[in-house]
Amino acid sequence: MQAMKSVEMLPLELPAAKLQLVQASDAVDVEWLDRSMLEPVLARNADGLWLLSLRRQGEFGKFEKPYIGSDVILADAEFGLIVVLVSYHGSTCEKYGRLGYLTQKGQFYRYYRQGESGEWAQVPWRLLNDELRLFILSLAKPTWAKVPGKLQSECKPPTKPTAMISYKVVRFIDGRYFSLYDPEVEYVLGERMKQKAMPGHGGGYYSFPTTEMGRDFLESCARAIPFDRTVATPELALLECEVSGRIIDYGHKMASTYLCPLRVLEVRSVL
Repeated sequence: MQAMKSVEMLPLELPAAKLQLVQASDAVDVEWLDRSMLEPVLARNADGLWLLSLRRQGEFGKFEKPYIGSDVILADAEFGLIVVLVSYHGSTCEKYGRLGYLTQKGQFYRYYRQGESGEWAQVPWRLLNDELRLFILSLAKPTWAKVPGKLQSECKPPTKPTAMISYKVVRFIDGRYFSLYDPEVEYVLGERMKQKAMPGHGGGYYSFPTTEMGRDFLESCARAIPFDRTVATPELALLECEVSGRIIDYGHKMASTYLCPLRVLEVRSVL
């Protein structure tokens, strides 16, 4: 990453309001940088002048103090658009690995648009249309700069997680369904739940792949609940569920990231 000379901090003459690019007066002097410290600050003063304060300090590749570069990729008054590329690295970058790669560095873009009323506001990439995205992608940038993002037309819609049916035994208390192991966890019919499934029984929702296995477990639990006895549990229920996301097969049961109870197959009294 190399520093690129930014455009001069000059006022932009706009139809409804003025905006001026200025350099922040306070310096950032911490060991570890946080993006909140580096963000350009957009504000309007008492005279109605918009100010966009940018940070520029240090020298790239030297670590006496944190390097922060704010490259103004575009400042177009007629178009009502400002594009800023912020690059940075901390003053205590550490090296790791055989080649001595540096940690604690990065870059990000910020976009500012002027509305019809003259008001300026920061706009995220996701709210820009493809026409504007194409224009921004065509702008000259430093050789080290990453691409701001994709066009909307290039983004693929999220694929629905592959789902399958499974069976889960739960506590049935006053018409509601609760976990055997953690009575504070409630299962609601039609409501999908999420907990990341991890190997080694490290997480996820547990259920059985067949009704036979679910009913066998229901019967064994009804005879003697080997779980939290401090919660009065008059009945147990076998739920048919839809599971999806990551599914880990443990042979006799499985753990899934997503679980959605669909219907009640059976209710059994606790003996």
